[in-house]
Parts: sequence; C-alpha cells; structure tokens
Amino acid sequence: MVEMGFLTRFQQKILECLISLSEDYGRAVKSEEIAETLGVHPGSVRNALSVMRILGFVESKRGPFGGYLPTGKAISTITRRDRLSVMLLTSDGSSFKVSSTITACLTDKNLTLEIRNFTLKPFIRKGNRVVVCLGKYFVDGVIVDSDRVGRRVVVIVKRLVKPRSPVRIDSSESIRELLRQMSKKKAECALIFDKGRLVGYLSIFKLLKLLSNGQDVNTEAGRVAFKPPSSRMAQRFLEEGYCLFDDG
Repeated sequence: MVEMGFLTRFQQKILECLISLSEDYGRAVKSEEIAETLGVHPGSVRNALSVMRILGFVESKRGPFGGYLPTGKAISTITRRDRLSVMLLTSDGSSFKVSSTITACLTDKNLTLEIRNFTLKPFIRKGNRVVVCLGKYFVDGVIVDSDRVGRRVVVIVKRLVKPRSPVRIDSSESIRELLRQMSKKKAECALIFDKGRLVGYLSIFKLLKLLSNGQDVNTEAGRVAFKPPSSRMAQRFLEEGYCLFDDG
C-alpha cells in the first residue's frame, strides 16, 4: 500500500484541495477548479492528478459533468481533522481555500485566516483577541478586519493547536505529580478537581512560570490553580484541552 509520505508536498496540497472541493460541491471536481483555488497552472494540477490516480488516491469521471474524485484510500489517509494542518504546511505563501468558509494565507511573517460564518462557530472573544474552534483545531489570534455584524473576520494567528485531552488530577496532588502526568500525556492543560468538582486549571506555561519564580514542587496543585472560567464555552474549550489566551 502506498502511503501519503510517497507524495510530494505539491501533490498532497492538490489532494487536500480535491477532497475539500468535492465535499463542498458534492460532485467531481475539474482540474481547472483546483488550479483556480490554489493559484497554480492547470497543467501542473493535471500532472499531479495523473500520478495520484496511478497510486490509487484519485479516480476520474468522464462526460460533461466529469472530473476527479478522491478515493476512499485518500479520504482515510487525510482525515478532516488533519486537513487544516496539511494545507498550512504545504502552502507556498499564496491564498488558498481550506474549506467552504475558510481562506488562508501563509507568509514568512504571518498566518492569516479569513473566516466566513464566524458567528456560527464556537468562539470566545476578548476585545480584538479571539479563540475559535475549527474542528479539532483551536485558532488563537487577533482580529484585524471584520464586517459590521462580525460574520466575516480576518484573523492573524498567534497559535494554531490541536490539543490533547487535559490531565485530570485531584487538588491534593503535588505540582511534581501534575508535571509528571502532563509530561507523560504530552498535555498542555490540567483540570484540578476537589471531590469530583472542577475547582481550577493550570496550563503547562503557567506551571513552568510558577516554578521559575521559585514555587515549591511539593505544593498542592489546588493551591496554585486558576479558577475555572464562568462561561460555558470557555469551560468547553478547557474540557477539550485548550487554555484560553495563554501566552506563556
């Protein structure tokens, strides 16, 4: 079986775009449509698709409504939750479509996302600072442009994270034990409980900052934890492992 690692970065980008467009349109996608979306030459797209058809990632449909479709093998290789990262990693700096509502541009200095239907997505805003959930990813950034009702926003990204599940620990456990568990699970966030009730949280950044300021590692985690947020959306983000507006 040929794995995704055998494809070039350009071929991966073409395949990712094909999957997104075919789901958005509900039909086969023409090479010209992929080329227009990515801003590349149609001939380069056709060459890449021909190679991927031989490798079993793409199938072609003939006729006036023909075009290309991803195979089940391609869809299982690049899952929806991983598409954003693949598109960003393979970007050459031009604007490109991530999904039907997200357009991205990656340059040497900034990653910028234009998000449409923004108010329909899970998000928390604090002034111009925003954290928005896009599938399994959390985008933490600064809004630099928006329409009057906020349904379309342009965000300069500070962090793009697919968080791991948070560590859950009793408030009586030590910071040393908390660090051990967070390191083992590679988690950035810990939820602190007392008799089954959430009483606080700590991020790995805040925890390391406390230690750098001389905090004793034998201190109970509950004594230094931050109070949980009051809003349900913020609590949901914490439950999924993302600590809000945490700059370290």
